Amino acid sequence: MNKKEIAGELVTAVVYAALGLVLCFNPGMSIDLICTGAGVAALAYGAFSLLMYFIRGRDGDISRFTLPIGIAFAALGLFCLIAPGVVVSVIPLIFGIVLLIDGAGKLLRALEMRRAGLPGWGIVAAVAGFVLVFGLMMVTQPHAVIETVVRLFGALLVADGLIDLYLILRVYRQR
Repeated sequence: MNKKEIAGELVTAVVYAALGLVLCFNPGMSIDLICTGAGVAALAYGAFSLLMYFIRGRDGDISRFTLPIGIAFAALGLFCLIAPGVVVSVIPLIFGIVLLIDGAGKLLRALEMRRAGLPGWGIVAAVAGFVLVFGLMMVTQPHAVIETVVRLFGALLVADGLIDLYLILRVYRQR
């Protein structure tokens, strides 16, 4: 590894660690920034698609799906920018409902296993209970779940950045 590559790796490691700290200590702001960034990107893509449709729409090179895709992305982008809290709270709500349905199905299977005298029904019931509790948390406390996930992601980025720093400094010293 040459000095430019080492410098690049060091910068990346420091950026990961710094970004991770921001995510850990200010998850609410981080979530809003991510939602705003996604909104800007979706709005830009939608606007570009609409522009391309109206500029080149009649020459046959443009897909007939360009107009609805452009409208959909522009609308999604605007919604993310106007109501980021709604967007952020809907995601865990949807996942929570899926987990509740899945957990209930697993619990029913565990009870069927128990009635049939099959071994392992208790483990299936315990996992179903865990899935149900987590799904209920996601439905009733969506913002807290998102913040916890963002903090966990931040902590993992910090750890990743620190490990990279350690490895780079260790390798650099040996040369």
